[in-house]
Amino acid sequence: MTTPSTPRPAVAFIPPSCCGAGYFRRLRRELGDRVAFHALELPGHGRRYQETPLTDAAAAVADLAARIDTPLDALYGESLGAYLALGVADVLKQERPPLLLAASNSPPSVRDRIDLEGLDSIESAVAALRAMGGEIPPEVLSDPELAAGAYPLMRADLHLGQSCIDLVRGSAAAGNLTVLAGADDTALTRLESWAAHTRGRCDVTSLPGGHLLSATNPAGVAERVLEALARG
Repeated sequence: MTTPSTPRPAVAFIPPSCCGAGYFRRLRRELGDRVAFHALELPGHGRRYQETPLTDAAAAVADLAARIDTPLDALYGESLGAYLALGVADVLKQERPPLLLAASNSPPSVRDRIDLEGLDSIESAVAALRAMGGEIPPEVLSDPELAAGAYPLMRADLHLGQSCIDLVRGSAAAGNLTVLAGADDTALTRLESWAAHTRGRCDVTSLPGGHLLSATNPAGVAERVLEALARG
């Protein structure tokens, strides 16, 4: 007689600005078969590159939520993805709220407005993104063709970022919240204020790595995801 195997926890992953689902390939390898891995991406990103990027947070949240076809145990969002994950957690209709893991971003409730004026070149878009603590993978900026192609998406994601701040500034997730911060991510501020964005427990954890945390320390992120799932 065989013993039924324990179902793997289902976790959805939302990447940073200008990144598609492929951003999480290293993290996915680290987690292996220990979770059911659902990498999400928005129009204009990754395999959806031919679709028009969204600049409205409510539309982006609805798009992501529509791609979740199973009850989730956890939602992981990195950088801009942290705000999108908070928004998705607000609209998911499931009996048990998912855990929320917010990485590489300051709490939306303490964010200043993004300067969206004068985004007329890739240099101005990169400067605006860096001013809010964001980062573009260096291989994109070092290739003129990739950089030129990335500029419209960067501009759209900056507008989406401000819309996300407006949407979730007062949101509080029903599930417990784990905040992950790279030790080298110097733009992060007032991480303790993430506690205002959950009606459950809030844990703040620092680990080695930079702003693109899943890229710079996938093993550390995988360990923290599994720890959060074990705590429940």
